[in-house]
Amino acid sequence: MFFHSWAAVGRAAVTAAILFVFVVAVLRLVGQQALARMSGYDVVVTVTFGAILSAVAVTPGVTLSEAAAALIVLVILQEATRWLQARWLLFHHAVREAPRVVLWDGKLLDERLGQSSVSADEVRAAVRRKGLRSLSEVRIVVLENDGEWSVVPKQAKPSDESAFYGLKIPGYEWPEPARRREGENGESSASSAHRVP
Repeated sequence: MFFHSWAAVGRAAVTAAILFVFVVAVLRLVGQQALARMSGYDVVVTVTFGAILSAVAVTPGVTLSEAAAALIVLVILQEATRWLQARWLLFHHAVREAPRVVLWDGKLLDERLGQSSVSADEVRAAVRRKGLRSLSEVRIVVLENDGEWSVVPKQAKPSDESAFYGLKIPGYEWPEPARRREGENGESSASSAHRVP
């Protein structure tokens, strides 16, 4: 239970060291995007990576070449998914949960809070962290798909609110042509940004 042989210990140590170097090389190749704040999709990929690495390090029947093949396929699939997300909005929303507006124009959206399984106190805490004292000072609070809060205070004369494009805002529908352009181009252009009423 506690000890089989020094050969097994040595194999686990050498395998872990080789896999460590391999993963660092893969992350260097993929770039810092892989190290950004994680959405639910990224967590699944990371957990799968960890499961493969731990299985190879402690399971004598699994070879390094098999682990490397599994990790390379996983990285290719992750990069292909990221590439598709950057180009097709529908694919992006199929993989990642869309951001949720939980407060709009100073008013908490109780139904959205229930759907997102968050409390009004969590929203108030996010507003306080922004340095604001009243919900009435806030234009919008968004629960982003990485679990972070975006809090945007009201401004006396906002030039535009194009950063809100695509969010489900109560009582407002984004123009269909602008939606189609974003779906085709993967991002909205300045010409498709519309002021929110």
